[in-house]
Amino acid sequence: MKNNTAIILLLLSVGLFYAFTNGQYQEVKKLYALTNEYKNVLKNVSDIVELRDRLRITYETFPKAELERINKVLPDHIDTVQLALDLDSMASRYGISIKSIKTEKGAATDADFVVLPENASVYEKATVSLSFISNYENFKRLLADIEKSLRIMNIKSVSFKTSETGLYDYEISAETYWLK
Repeated sequence: MKNNTAIILLLLSVGLFYAFTNGQYQEVKKLYALTNEYKNVLKNVSDIVELRDRLRITYETFPKAELERINKVLPDHIDTVQLALDLDSMASRYGISIKSIKTEKGAATDADFVVLPENASVYEKATVSLSFISNYENFKRLLADIEKSLRIMNIKSVSFKTSETGLYDYEISAETYWLK
């Protein structure tokens, strides 16, 4: 009878292990793995916070003039009035008076300009069109100033009408960009 009791208790303990204890043990193993994942996430978050703080300190050490230059290269919004003033001041250096400036936000995309999908939502663009009358030498100087300016601008088209006076009627279309 003692042998039977030992066998029954052994079978009962094996049955209880598989019926209840093993399920709980597997659940504890899953929770332990999840705990390790959470610890890794918390470590990554603290690393990100540390990096953010270091970058903020570095950013605050930049001179204000340099920050203004960076913001001019790729601003966080389009200021059409300031853009028109910048273009007008460039043109006035060469005696050019701009007749009209038009800005169109979200202009049609160029099929030759391929943007990766992950970068497409980072910035927006606008098409700026301006017209003026000038001689060819001053036109070239104005284009050189636009090329050297801090604001990123891609000249998309240039058209002109000739006249016998040596002055031409120019129209320039360019794209400019800003961060969303």
